[in-house]
Amino acid sequence: MTRSIMLVLFAALVACGASATPAAVARPPEKPPDKPAEPSTPDPAAAKAALLARERAAWDTAKPVFQNSCATCHSKAGKKAAKKKLDHFDLDTYPPGGHHTGTIGYTVREVLGLSGEKATMPYDAPGSVQGEDLAKIVAWTDAWEAADKGGAHPPAAPETDDD
Repeated sequence: MTRSIMLVLFAALVACGASATPAAVARPPEKPPDKPAEPSTPDPAAAKAALLARERAAWDTAKPVFQNSCATCHSKAGKKAAKKKLDHFDLDTYPPGGHHTGTIGYTVREVLGLSGEKATMPYDAPGSVQGEDLAKIVAWTDAWEAADKGGAHPPAAPETDDD
């Protein structure tokens, strides 16, 4: 097209009310992006229950070792049971009874020599819990400690003696 024809067309468009620039295309308003889902707050009671369930499962696995190595002195039916021994650690219930209940996982580690000190238990054969049996006890003490640190255990009462 020639320049003069373009001017005529432009003049005609302007006369009709058209603008020389294209009208903005109307767009629907942009939808705000979806917000990421808020992470759900864990239910403290459910978290504690899960910790205790893991602890109990580890105990059930370790219990035969406790029965074999500790129950002679630390259960009412044990041949060498005595009030003092049961007052320290009583396997007749779970969690174990006795004044070490609040620290039992740490105490078991200590008496079996897992804290770097020499083993003092089982009484008749200190250090005799070894290998797979010791691994089962360690797994239970780890689960016990996780539950303790997770607030699943009641606060420990002060120990009444130095052992």
